[in-house]
Amino acid sequence: MNLKNNPVVKNIIWLVMDKFLMLFLQFFVGIKVANYYGSETYGVYAYAGAVVAFFPIVLEIINPRVIKEYYGEDFNHVVSCVTTIRNICSFVLLLGVIVYGMVFNISRELYYLLILLSLDSFLICWTFGIENYFEFKLLSKKTVVANNIVKVLAYILQYIGIMLQFTIVIIPIIRVIGSLIRGIILKRAYFKEYGERIKFILDKSLTFKMIGESYYLWISFVAFIIYTQIDKIMIGNMLGDREVGIYTIGLQLSSILAILIGPFQNSIYPKLMEAYKRDYNEYKKIYLKSNTLFTQIYILGGILSIFVVKWLFPYLYSSEYRGAILTYSILTISIFFKANGALQTGHMTLKKITKKSFYKTLVGLILNVSLNLYLIPKFKIDGAALATAITQFVTLFLMDYFIPEYREQFFIQVKSLNPLNLIKLKD
Repeated sequence: MNLKNNPVVKNIIWLVMDKFLMLFLQFFVGIKVANYYGSETYGVYAYAGAVVAFFPIVLEIINPRVIKEYYGEDFNHVVSCVTTIRNICSFVLLLGVIVYGMVFNISRELYYLLILLSLDSFLICWTFGIENYFEFKLLSKKTVVANNIVKVLAYILQYIGIMLQFTIVIIPIIRVIGSLIRGIILKRAYFKEYGERIKFILDKSLTFKMIGESYYLWISFVAFIIYTQIDKIMIGNMLGDREVGIYTIGLQLSSILAILIGPFQNSIYPKLMEAYKRDYNEYKKIYLKSNTLFTQIYILGGILSIFVVKWLFPYLYSSEYRGAILTYSILTISIFFKANGALQTGHMTLKKITKKSFYKTLVGLILNVSLNLYLIPKFKIDGAALATAITQFVTLFLMDYFIPEYREQFFIQVKSLNPLNLIKLKD
């Protein structure tokens, strides 16, 4: 097979390029933002971002994967309908933020940040249907190009804003402008490709049908969002903005370590799917070998990264963020279990046993909140990181043993801890 001309491979490459560029810009400009504004002000910005990160609980009421099943000849009707629904939901959320700030006593800085980040979320939803359809047609290149043009411009402007000594409010203002430009580019690309424009369409029958099919996925997603985002909110309420800022730096560093997980999942899934249809024993062999390789990479990479971060940190961040080093070290455990269980979702999808994953997510939500309540007062931000690591261990590893349908993947993940499998399974 000619990989160079394979549309799936090309699509993955574009998505990976987008992820690396985003990480590069976030890391280097993000360092400048964090150091310039300090942990207290940066913590307020991170707290506002954590609040807006809960918006997808409403926005994801129609799952993107479900939407793709409805694309047919009248694709623009579906694209317009789901975009309309997202726009309405995001606009209501924006109004909710505005009203909340008028009714309750919150700092003006936090209020302005929340409004601007909510407006940015609204503008991102402006082209949701277009992006989903481009991805469905394996044309992510068009989305990535628009994203990258805007990201480069936005981060340059953020850097200039810092040099001109603007307040931190300038950061979300630039994000809003960038999202507006991005939306215009994507709408033009969509019209140029298909000769269609997005319309305001409310198809009740289609909407409720998609919502019904998205229900279990949405419930799982809600629980996932809460237990992955609640830590910053709890830290802000229990410890203050400064600690949120320091904890956010630890999270950002851990996201660098986790960068390969998504591309690995996307790249190996087609191969696993082909093997699953052909021969189940061959499928299990590929699953075990791939998972072992990735697990070993993250065992070695995680350990090495702790020493690298300790060495480089003083050269990158001011001393007030020093506490993020230990936070990052604890979060590497969480990233390891994500890597070790990277192929879980694909395996469950192929075997059509995804329904019980909801129970795992629900347990993760309850466990994470409970551990945060207990550990944050004792160990501060490191307690939140420890809560995350324990939750990932339980939900991505331990629980699978006690669910009969998932026991097979549990033993594959256990075996993946043995590097000798790479030799035993060598073709």
